[in-house]
Amino acid sequence: MSDLIKTKFAGIYYKEEPKTKVKTYIARINIRGLINTEQIVGYSNDTIRTNPSIAFQKRNELIQKIKAGDSIRAEDNPTLDSYFNEYMDFKESGNLLSAKKITVYKSFYRNHIPQHLKSKKLKQITKDDFQKVINIMVKNGSKPSFIETVKTCFSPIFNDAIEKSIIAKNVIKGLKFPDYDPNKYFNLPDNKVKALFEAIMNIANNKYRVMFMFLLRGRRAGEVLSMQWSDLNFENKTYNIRDSQSKVRKNLTFSLDDELLAHFEYLDKKESGFIFINPKTDRPYFTFPVRVWNRIRKDVGIEEMTIHDFRHLLGFTLVNNNVPLEHISKALGHSKITTTQRYSNQKELMAKQAVDVFLGIIQKNS
Repeated sequence: MSDLIKTKFAGIYYKEEPKTKVKTYIARINIRGLINTEQIVGYSNDTIRTNPSIAFQKRNELIQKIKAGDSIRAEDNPTLDSYFNEYMDFKESGNLLSAKKITVYKSFYRNHIPQHLKSKKLKQITKDDFQKVINIMVKNGSKPSFIETVKTCFSPIFNDAIEKSIIAKNVIKGLKFPDYDPNKYFNLPDNKVKALFEAIMNIANNKYRVMFMFLLRGRRAGEVLSMQWSDLNFENKTYNIRDSQSKVRKNLTFSLDDELLAHFEYLDKKESGFIFINPKTDRPYFTFPVRVWNRIRKDVGIEEMTIHDFRHLLGFTLVNNNVPLEHISKALGHSKITTTQRYSNQKELMAKQAVDVFLGIIQKNS
């Protein structure tokens, strides 16, 4: 493994995840004529909080097994099932993947990976195994964008196995996926946009209404659903999207405009905890209210629109009204646009100006 840091304990090294600071401890064992290997012996955030001393003890236990003639290589060629579950558990415990992605990947694995492939050893898995998964999904009419989950989920897993010297190559590379345009284009005529705005502002349930109001301001559904009261600053009129929930993996700050502030007055404000709690489960909403959204789509006549299309609609409308691209980028929380340093202190203002233009457009003559 590369980028290993040596500890004061013989044969014990570690590497640290830059973001979470979680340490992975590796034991190097070289017994002439018997074995020369590296093995992961623990993580700093596992149940026993492995540290260099504990890792050293585990290394000694492995050495004793080797000298006794016992094999220590059982985990060097795990099944896809055991490796997938171990990988997901590690990512989840270290908060290295969003809860939504972990849920999606586990569901995909459960529903689309056949049992014989789950039981197969990593070293025996071929590119054809996963190509068959893709071909079956194509035959069954799965959306190309959903089929891409094979790549986004499993390629990092096989790269991880390569780094641990379990396998030599990533079988996901070179797979043939159906062609599709990842860029979605969505727009509505002015009368539909205004009708959508009015329908949202007429939602009777106060929490539902505020949830959809955040969508009108360019927020992603996951960002809204994960909002906590501590993310709001009513005094400064701002709210934060934490890096763990932001797609760009950075803390983002946006303006709480007067309209949002006014509607927050209808909510039971608290010091902490999630804002949008389902009263039936006493847990945060997992999705936007389906019945409310379906009724709005039917009433406005926009059945083809999705929740994420709010972002496309905002971006398209602002572009058509000559709002600078850097302002739109800040409003949507994008990271890939080149701006000069003089704009660095204007992020919140630029985002607010862009949203104000959009709200002004859809409220005009409504």
